[in-house]
Amino acid sequence: VRAAGGLIKYLEKNRIGIELEDINVRVPFVNIQVFSLNDQVIIDNTALSALQIFRKETHPSVYKSGQSCSKEGFSLFGILNRCKSQLGSKLLRRWFLTPTKNVEILQQRHSAIAYFINKCQSDIVRSLEGCLLHIRSISRILSRMKQAQVSIGDWQRLYKTVYHAIYLADICKAQDQQISVFKKISSTFTEDLHRIATLINKIVDFAESKAQNRFVVKANVDQNLDDKKRTYNGLPSFMTEVAKEELNRLSEDITECNVVYLPQLGYLLAIPCSDNLTSEAQFHIPGLEFVFLSNNMIHYKSASTRNLDKILGDTQCEITDHETAIMHQLQDTILEHCQVLFNVMDSAAELDCLIALSLCAQEFGYVQPAFTSENVIDIKTGRHPLQEIVSSPYVANDITSGGPHPKLKILTGPNASGKSVYLKQVALILYMSYIGSFIPAESPSTVCTVDRIFTRIKSQESVSVGLSTFMLDINQMSDCLRHATGRSLVIVDEFGKGTESVDGLTLLCASLRYWLTMEKCPHVLVSTNFHDIIEQKLLPASPTLEYLTMETLCNKDEVVFLYQITKGFSDCSFANETALQAGLPVEIVERGKMVPVVG
Repeated sequence: VRAAGGLIKYLEKNRIGIELEDINVRVPFVNIQVFSLNDQVIIDNTALSALQIFRKETHPSVYKSGQSCSKEGFSLFGILNRCKSQLGSKLLRRWFLTPTKNVEILQQRHSAIAYFINKCQSDIVRSLEGCLLHIRSISRILSRMKQAQVSIGDWQRLYKTVYHAIYLADICKAQDQQISVFKKISSTFTEDLHRIATLINKIVDFAESKAQNRFVVKANVDQNLDDKKRTYNGLPSFMTEVAKEELNRLSEDITECNVVYLPQLGYLLAIPCSDNLTSEAQFHIPGLEFVFLSNNMIHYKSASTRNLDKILGDTQCEITDHETAIMHQLQDTILEHCQVLFNVMDSAAELDCLIALSLCAQEFGYVQPAFTSENVIDIKTGRHPLQEIVSSPYVANDITSGGPHPKLKILTGPNASGKSVYLKQVALILYMSYIGSFIPAESPSTVCTVDRIFTRIKSQESVSVGLSTFMLDINQMSDCLRHATGRSLVIVDEFGKGTESVDGLTLLCASLRYWLTMEKCPHVLVSTNFHDIIEQKLLPASPTLEYLTMETLCNKDEVVFLYQITKGFSDCSFANETALQAGLPVEIVERGKMVPVVG
């Protein structure tokens, strides 16, 4: 209640949505929708950035480097977003920002992805993609309808969306109704959708509307309107006959005249200027009333043109007003049934996301994970979804935690041997399973649901924060220690390297010892180059603790990384060998080897 009150106070203070209204106008509140976090896997922005789930890339040109010119870079969202519609992309981003631990929802998504992956459904998938490509977000169109500001382009987009939504519904109704998204579309795409499409198709003349840049009604919709249009279309010949009659009544000096129509002024007799009609005094003609002179044409009112005004009136404006009234009736009908249009957007977006995830699963060889109620993670030959794209061949590794396997794992190994990639791989595989995606692994792979994913990998430094790198690391570690439960996943990469070695080592050991003494230890993966933890036995022996290392081969001064996880520990970081491989000058590396000896 306090949070809702604070939110309402903030909206009223900042006058959200009514910035240009009078100061006495209050912010209108329609309703308050409650959003529960009970089923959500909590992951903060630091973790999203560290795991490269999202990554913005700005335009290389300095003149186009604003926020609006940025795009999604090489990230998990970037490779999985194969959505055909903007609606789908927005919903997929929402799934990424709010991963869920609701197993029922995740299994529904997995079932749909498994259905689309089947090669027998390839034609169906292509047909669905073709429909999704033409389904647009029509919320703004409906909003403009309420304000009577709909353009011809809006009508075209609305009709195209409804037309393809009907086609989409027909395809889905013919599919397996055990798939949740098919069942949802079949039940929510009601006859109201057909009624809207029929009315738009029957009423709106898109070709004429585009030509005249206004709403034009088709024939046989309104008899009164058709009569007005027939009268208006016959006006040119009728006005020619009237002009001939007027010319016969004029003097022989006048050899030409026309009957013209001008809005607001009505029908006028137009006579071209001649030698006898050069000054305003000469414009007086018996039986005619002078109106104005323009472009060497003198315009008059005559008895015949006044009669036309009485009989025909302002025909063009009457037609426009009549068509506008029909448009308003059509808009009111559509707004009465707008709920089905919102259902179209929601269901089409969900279908688009599921098809996009199925395409990625098929392309990258992902498999469906199995969920277990036990607090166990068992991934067979897991892969990093991003690293495997840029590294070929990629060395896969198993992931086991919980149950009979230790939940706290300390990973040691040489620099650049793949420790950080393995840690991120574990977090990303679990994260992908919580958005409903298949995972880069082999079957059978089993995952449990976690409540939060913590990372201490990357420090997002900023002058505005006013904190040192080590202070940022400490804050992240503090968050892990205070909030991690037995159902949490904690990823810690090289904690303690930002300060004096002894202090960093003691802080890391104290943190690990704290988790070991917890009644329910979280799933913890830690990578470190503090080999004193093992050599000096700073941590007590525990069935919850396991040491892992990355396999390497040493051949004199050359180190070959095998990127394979194995039990045990490393007693050397091979920093000098790694520096040589990175291109550091030999004399600097040799000098570095001498410094500890001299000390």
